[in-house]
Amino acid sequence: MQLLWNYFLPFVLMIHLTLGDNRSPLIVLDQYEGSGIRLVCTSEILFPELQLLWVDGRGQELLGTPAIATPDNTNIATSVLLQPGSGNSVSCRIVSKSTKTSAGSTSVVIADIFFPSTSQWMIGFFVIVVLGIIVIIAIYYTLKSISKRIIIVLIHISMYTENEQTAMEEALKAEQDNFEKTMEELVNITLDPQCTHPKLTVKEKNRIQLSSPYSRQKDLEGALIAVAHEGFSSGKLYWEVEVGSRAFWELGVLAEMVRNRLINERLEKPLEERYVSMQWSHSQYHCIGGDSLTNSQNEECAVVGVFLDLEDKMLSFYNVQLICSIRSIPVEFSEKMYPFFKPGREESFLGVRPVSSPPCLASL
Repeated sequence: MQLLWNYFLPFVLMIHLTLGDNRSPLIVLDQYEGSGIRLVCTSEILFPELQLLWVDGRGQELLGTPAIATPDNTNIATSVLLQPGSGNSVSCRIVSKSTKTSAGSTSVVIADIFFPSTSQWMIGFFVIVVLGIIVIIAIYYTLKSISKRIIIVLIHISMYTENEQTAMEEALKAEQDNFEKTMEELVNITLDPQCTHPKLTVKEKNRIQLSSPYSRQKDLEGALIAVAHEGFSSGKLYWEVEVGSRAFWELGVLAEMVRNRLINERLEKPLEERYVSMQWSHSQYHCIGGDSLTNSQNEECAVVGVFLDLEDKMLSFYNVQLICSIRSIPVEFSEKMYPFFKPGREESFLGVRPVSSPPCLASL
């Protein structure tokens, strides 16, 4: 903008030079000073009784610099600093010292636009830049604060995950230790043909299946189960059953009075009361005769461990291959307990592992 002022201002001055005569002084723009314009008035060497004076648009004398000779001694010059808002009209007069009359004069009017000023666009740009810097700084410190919080949260999550993993490992170790102790109570179980449904086939005293002529019948009535010879009234007992990949099976214990009734009725009526069992059906575990206290495992398993704790009155089931608990059901009656087995309608055998069997048998 200042370059434009420097370009246009001499033309403004030249317009006003025509106001004087051939003895009129010459007014030129010398330079910009601060917010004002330095004007220089030059004239030919004057007689000693004449002088150069600056006068504003209201006729008031302006304080200019003393008149001095130019370097070539052909002219004298004086200057004045014109400020914006001072009327913008100024005259340089040749005045007689004695009579105070004017012998020549040159006037000039300078519009406010030619005075140095701060551009509104520059102010806006400066404000935008400052605000942008402030926003960037604010964003930087905000992100820095957020980063610290994220790091703290991640540390807490990591610590929590490590603690949770440690707790899970400890729980798994405790469960494995408990399972190993449970296996120490392993007992031998054999099936009682007198308390086995007539449509079930017993093989080798510990393996049962639905007899072939009935395997495809839909309406099989009665208690399609086999009850063990062995009954227990105290202590802790553990046995394992190979269920394979069959779609249905049921394992549990029943009271002695129920066993006696089944023998008398030749198992023609289904079980109704005083028994506790776990059933695998529709790819889910179902507890019968009580609510489970644990639901820690829901995957299908091929070998089920059954633990009867008559001291704590609890019947528990384990996934032998994964060494983990499946369900635990309270036993509320205190009679002598007999294990029972329901193989479903699969053609394969459901087998009770004898005590002498190795840890892992082939699937049936």
